[in-house]
Amino acid sequence: MTELNKVVFIGAGNVATHMSQAFAQAGIRVLGIYSRKLESAKVLAEKLHAEWGSLSQIDVTEAQLIVIAVPDQFIEEVSKQIPKNNALIVHTSGSINLEVLMDVGTQIGVFYPLQTFSKDKGLHFSNIPIMLECSNEENYVLLENLAHLISERVYRINSLQRKKIHIAAVFSSNFTNYLVHIAEDLLEKENIPFDVIRPLIEETAAKLKNLKPYHAQTGPAVREDYQTIETHLRDLKNIPAYYEIYKLLSHQIIQSRKNKT
Repeated sequence: MTELNKVVFIGAGNVATHMSQAFAQAGIRVLGIYSRKLESAKVLAEKLHAEWGSLSQIDVTEAQLIVIAVPDQFIEEVSKQIPKNNALIVHTSGSINLEVLMDVGTQIGVFYPLQTFSKDKGLHFSNIPIMLECSNEENYVLLENLAHLISERVYRINSLQRKKIHIAAVFSSNFTNYLVHIAEDLLEKENIPFDVIRPLIEETAAKLKNLKPYHAQTGPAVREDYQTIETHLRDLKNIPAYYEIYKLLSHQIIQSRKNKT
């Protein structure tokens, strides 16, 4: 096999939706979409003019690549339902080892796109870093060539490194988004529109294009403005979870500055 141009997807969620469409736009033929959620599989498959069905209906007869794009806890279980075949099988997880696929054969790999995905939010896949790992060099080259068709940022990353990247991603994206959710909630409680804080969020993100996060950090904790911190904590007393988050993060920011000196 010299290239991977016939692909089957298992899963029809956020990652599968964006990746399958990126493949199709790059000229890769998506043969089928198979999912426990039949309606999701049908909707995505119809966009791609592909077959669709449940996991028990998986057809991998022509597939050169099988992409398992399901929640992490189901990867191993789903992989064992794939019929015997000669295709390269990959999962898309940031936190699951390559070895989880060992039971399905030796033609295995990881194709992990480092991005936050929502079905209805368009993305330019060319800017998304793709982390690759493979069981052998020949298959790695095939995966690398495929990845370069949809992204300009392709990296060879082992399972341990990928786990660390995933942890970093959770901090920088998932936790950050939750903190913004807290901000939105606090504003809503006072009938203040979220738009008042949106420019601040956008500027904070924009600064990181040119500054390291350490140097971009501002706020009362950086200034060691304990009076303001205590005032904020008093105001948060009636929301214990927010109180603890504010207290912990303020303490960590102060300590990080002291550790640098």
